Amino acid sequence: MNWLNYHHLLYFWTVAREGSISRACERLHVAQPTISSQLRKLEKSVGSQLFKRVGRNLVLTETGQLVLRYADEIFSLGQELTDVLQGRPTGSPLRFLVGVADVLPKLIAYRLLEPALHLPEPVQLMCDEGKLDDLLMELAAHRLD
Repeated sequence: MNWLNYHHLLYFWTVAREGSISRACERLHVAQPTISSQLRKLEKSVGSQLFKRVGRNLVLTETGQLVLRYADEIFSLGQELTDVLQGRPTGSPLRFLVGVADVLPKLIAYRLLEPALHLPEPVQLMCDEGKLDDLLMELAAHRLD
């Protein structure tokens, strides 16, 4: 199995977000050859060029755009995990955001969610009602629990 090197991905993600290797170098406090080398290794790993040079600018290729979308999600989830592990003080309620399909009777939804209200730890339960397809998209984007 081919494993993804997350340091390479971080350098790529920073270059893409900053718009240039030099600004990414400043942000990451590393030298330009380091980032260039890491980008080449990531491109070799994915088997495709991620940037193309247009004049003095770097522009994402189609593959680069795809990798950037995934990198955004990966680093967003990593930050969320860090926040959860470091940020929730003892005794504060556990936030639980649930999607409920608008076709589901409210009594059934309540009965399904009621056990969460009786957990030993305090829970802040929030329900988002909507169409099933919309709720599934929210769930896939990690905006629902």
